[in-house]
Amino acid sequence: MRQLRWKVVSALVLAVPLLLCSSVAASASTGAFSVTGSPNQGTSTNELLGAAADSAADAWSVGYYQSAFCVCSQRTLSEHWNGTGWSVVSTPNPATNGGDYDVLKGVTAVSSTNAWAAGYAGNVSDLADRSLIEHWNGTAWSVVPSPDPSTTQDLYGVASASSSDVWAVGESFNQSPYKYGALIAHWNGTSWSAVPNPATTALYGVAALASNNAWAVGGSQILHWNGAAWSLVASPQGSYDLESVTAASSSNVWAVGYAEISSGEGYYYRPLIEHWNGSTWSIVGDASGYGQGYLFGVTAASATSVWAVGDIDGLSFAEKWNGAQWVRVPTPNVGTSNNTFQAVAANSGNVWAAGEWYQAASPYNAQTLVEECGGC
Repeated sequence: MRQLRWKVVSALVLAVPLLLCSSVAASASTGAFSVTGSPNQGTSTNELLGAAADSAADAWSVGYYQSAFCVCSQRTLSEHWNGTGWSVVSTPNPATNGGDYDVLKGVTAVSSTNAWAAGYAGNVSDLADRSLIEHWNGTAWSVVPSPDPSTTQDLYGVASASSSDVWAVGESFNQSPYKYGALIAHWNGTSWSAVPNPATTALYGVAALASNNAWAVGGSQILHWNGAAWSLVASPQGSYDLESVTAASSSNVWAVGYAEISSGEGYYYRPLIEHWNGSTWSIVGDASGYGQGYLFGVTAASATSVWAVGDIDGLSFAEKWNGAQWVRVPTPNVGTSNNTFQAVAANSGNVWAAGEWYQAASPYNAQTLVEECGGC
């Protein structure tokens, strides 16, 4: 079960390698984000982990909330934007007994009456997580049977090319015979099924362009779907973790995450951006300067409007690719620290970044954070 991301940063920070630094603008006159009120369930932790937008008046963010103090009480959380505000939309929880948890990690919107969310459900005393897929029909969310081919499996990302072509990715572990790798599931318009893949690590992000063109990323691996099979594609080498992928076109694909950089006896993390030009993947400098941090989400509204989000030095961070370079776009922070964007969604005129912020006073828990950049 992949829960919260623990961020361990060494105090021994040396100069950041030039390959991961950038001389691009630190800010841009492309507008700015503002906090839009997002509700919370209960009085404990709430986090938003996935986001998707169908239009300026139809956006989703999903994650989980804790119905009690312990981590085993996580329950699915879904919030909807109707053009004027965010509201909680009820989602089913298949595991609600003592020690159970239910989490939604990703969401995709095909239309206002067709959206998919993916995650996992399980029990804190049992290593056998089950994949969780839920569908929105315009009226309500419902659980749809999902493939569970192994001892345990979790889904972390979902993307759609059409109503009959939806992908979900995550990780899978089998005890006998021992095998660890990725779970890739596909919706063909009728049912979900597991699709063989060569990944040897968990996959956290997926992007779908067409029935013969999809991408999935996780760890240092990148996979491509050509309509018949998934295959590994060579990517820049290094110690890094890719978290999300998006595509503006077949020759314009972006993946983001973070690099782990050795420093003395420890290490620290730097944002990482990779680009596919139709032939090869290459590392592209970002706009984070010399701060330490991560990128967790990326989305493409167009070739000149690609957005990446995460956090730098514990504060929310967003940057935009304008067709020539990455530029930082200002984001406000609730409180003074621990603001993180986990996901981003965009259409032609609006961008939403979703995640969490931590209360610095009792009860010291996370609360939802959604920011919008209108006219960006």
